[in-house]
Amino acid sequence: MDRDARDLTAAGAKPAPHFPPIVVNRAARRHGARLRVVLLNAAGGRGLREIARCLKCPPLRDADVILLCEVNSTKGAERREVALELGEMLEMSCAYVPEFGLKPPDSESEIVSYMGNAILSSVPFEEVAAVAIHRPRTPMAWPIRMRRWTRVGTPTGIVTKVKFGGVEVTVGVAHLHSRCTPAERARQMATYLESFPAAGRAIFGGDLNTTTTELSSRALLLAAARRMIANPDRFRAPQAYEPLFGHLREHGLEIDGANVANRPTFTFSGLIPRSLRPKLDWLAVRELRPIAGTAAVVTPRSPILLRRFSDHDFVTVALES
Repeated sequence: MDRDARDLTAAGAKPAPHFPPIVVNRAARRHGARLRVVLLNAAGGRGLREIARCLKCPPLRDADVILLCEVNSTKGAERREVALELGEMLEMSCAYVPEFGLKPPDSESEIVSYMGNAILSSVPFEEVAAVAIHRPRTPMAWPIRMRRWTRVGTPTGIVTKVKFGGVEVTVGVAHLHSRCTPAERARQMATYLESFPAAGRAIFGGDLNTTTTELSSRALLLAAARRMIANPDRFRAPQAYEPLFGHLREHGLEIDGANVANRPTFTFSGLIPRSLRPKLDWLAVRELRPIAGTAAVVTPRSPILLRRFSDHDFVTVALES
């Protein structure tokens, strides 16, 4: 078990990651001519077993790369390391980077839980880097019960290198701010891409929170709801409203073919009509061709009363390797 990784962002004036990567490498699994990529915001990972069950069923089965946002790690009697446990269940290598740690209120104790991002791979990691990204001025939204807790950390993505069949591929994940302006999200993307190689085969994905608007107050939330009803297409095809996509294109990362066009990926409730749900989760690739007809959005459901175990859907595509 290798828990050491090289931090490629230490030099220069960029913000530094608050927490180091945790890396567990396992033996490579045989793969064919296709690379299956899966993305999910795991909503903390409380539905760990359900996530694993979905990842063992078509079309998500035998994924070569799994990108995870909002995966938790907790200490104490209820110790749980979602990303590492999922990697063990699926017999995949795992790279996990906490973004934020939480301390209980009125306590001088150590951090008891973390929230971060992870990458699972069917081959071992050659390199892993924690990449601190721009912190928007808009505060993050936290549940009321958590607002007296102390939060430490900074927004942090991951950039890794792996080799499939001897060919190097850069793989990265990031989770962008949900309530700030599109311009601030674009700045987050730009700072992340400063640490992402500008050439070569690459896979990137994440919960990019492409809401097309600022959601930092009740009034702005109500205004967004009115826009969603008046022009729902805006929220299912947000490219024209979110300048972060321009940064991806400038870096040679393409979303066409890797995502189901105009298909939403997020909902607060299954009762909300699909036409009113936004598209927040995205894959982008470079020098790897999405195979026609393989891009899909998969609802994360538990078999018990078909309840959702995440408010985000799985996003997946197969690539020619």
